[in-house]
Amino acid sequence: MTPAPMTTPQLFPPLPRRAALRAGINASLPLMMAVIPFGVVCGASAASIGLSFGQAWALSWLVFAGSSQIVAMQLMASGAPAWVIVLTGWIVNLRFMMYSATLAPHFRARSRPGRWFAAYLLTDQAFAVTLARIIEGREARETAWFYLGLAFSIWLFWQIASVAGILLGSFIPATWSMDFVVALTFIALLVPLLNDRLMRSAALVGGIVALAPQLPFKLNLMTAALAGAAIALLMEKIWMRPSSG
Repeated sequence: MTPAPMTTPQLFPPLPRRAALRAGINASLPLMMAVIPFGVVCGASAASIGLSFGQAWALSWLVFAGSSQIVAMQLMASGAPAWVIVLTGWIVNLRFMMYSATLAPHFRARSRPGRWFAAYLLTDQAFAVTLARIIEGREARETAWFYLGLAFSIWLFWQIASVAGILLGSFIPATWSMDFVVALTFIALLVPLLNDRLMRSAALVGGIVALAPQLPFKLNLMTAALAGAAIALLMEKIWMRPSSG
């Protein structure tokens, strides 16, 4: 069996710090079609369950994760205890552990506070766009500054959208959900990464597992990601073996 074709990273001259920051900011702009409406709905939902402006806004910048915020508000509305809310939010966000592990090698030269700040800003969109830059073969220092411009822009627009949602909460039904917009945006970011058999196989297996019967605690996404990574590693070992004869 012939080895799978490997993607050769392109060589780019490293961008200066300011240019990398600007590139990250520019890369964030197309993502706002998902970030802004989802942030507005999250803010409106927080206001609709009786949280004060300060409480709703604190939830936005302390958690900074739309899915967890929606789940937390649903649990709050049902009177769930605090430990259940925190544990559920942690489970919903388990995918960020894998995101962090993927990006960590490119932030080793950053200070510890810088790495903590980068982890706080991590989102699905920021991870996908930054991963595409890494696959291109971008230099680690440039990648870190690009990520900062991208992720901080997403954070800033999310907070603005959340405040708007909180203030307009009485006009926006809490039953509105913009999760599908975020999913469509993430799919659009993922498609350009499917440039070889390994990536396509991982995506196919992950998609099948994600659509399987629902697991407890919303673990389908985490299980799908692990299954996709496992099949990619297995197929890479098979394809990269020297052909017999």
